[in-house]
Amino acid sequence: MLISDKESQLLQNQLGDGKRFGAQVEYSIADRLGTAGALDAARDILGERFVVYYGDVLTDMDLSSMIRLHETRKATCTLALSTAVPVEYGVARVNHDGRIIYFQEKPVLKEYPVSMGIDILEDEVLSYCKPYTDIAKDVIPKVLEENKAVYAYLTEKRHYDIGTFKALEDVRDLLEKGTLFQQ
Repeated sequence: MLISDKESQLLQNQLGDGKRFGAQVEYSIADRLGTAGALDAARDILGERFVVYYGDVLTDMDLSSMIRLHETRKATCTLALSTAVPVEYGVARVNHDGRIIYFQEKPVLKEYPVSMGIDILEDEVLSYCKPYTDIAKDVIPKVLEENKAVYAYLTEKRHYDIGTFKALEDVRDLLEKGTLFQQ
């Protein structure tokens, strides 16, 4: 998560060491190095297996179920992929002469699951993490290229990117209406 020093201190004050939440929380504060670069900077506090959960993702997905799938498959990397996220635009199919034969506004395309920004990684993935690199853009393609065991945890759960004020406001509106995680 990219946050300021002040925000970092607020987060640490709120979460502490994590014990009151039944978790162990450790912190790695680094300059903006990219998502994979941040893992590289934190490698000394990461275990043999760790969860990467982007700080601007909100979901009610069952993380323990994803962890079980990762362990069962003996995966190097498991990505949470949602089959319930609508495309933000209308989509069309066009035939050979340019005639539109199908059109739908903001469909959910189950055959193209969307990355949720939640990954389970084995420590061997750290060898691909360098400063100023990105997990999704740089690391996952290299891991796949080397034919490592990369699995999908497919879920019909929605996730919401709350990384902008508009998105956060939209989620707050859904929360107030009581429809946030209803499908």
